[in-house]
Amino acid sequence: MSNNDNNNCVYKEYERLKGLFLNSNEDKLPLVDELLKKVAFLTIELRGLERTIRKQGTVQVSNKGTTRTNPSLRSYLSMLSVYQGIIKTLNSIFDTDVSEEDDAFDEFMK
Repeated sequence: MSNNDNNNCVYKEYERLKGLFLNSNEDKLPLVDELLKKVAFLTIELRGLERTIRKQGTVQVSNKGTTRTNPSLRSYLSMLSVYQGIIKTLNSIFDTDVSEEDDAFDEFMK
């Protein structure tokens, strides 16, 4: 995916997330605007990592036969933790429980 396509996807995700939280309390939106941008970025990056993990698997085997955890999986799990923290923070700020049908983790587990 090109950088421009990636930026477009992040923007669309940002607008989608803003719409989810905008219904709750418009007055708080300026306070959390940067958090929404960060979580939109994380969402798109998580999707890309998911594709990589699906292609490469969670464990990589070297030419010598040794195995190691796919670095993409480590990045994915780390980013997922940050993503979940931001969503939890946004929900507490807006005093809502915005839940989606399937999040990035649900899709990954399928």
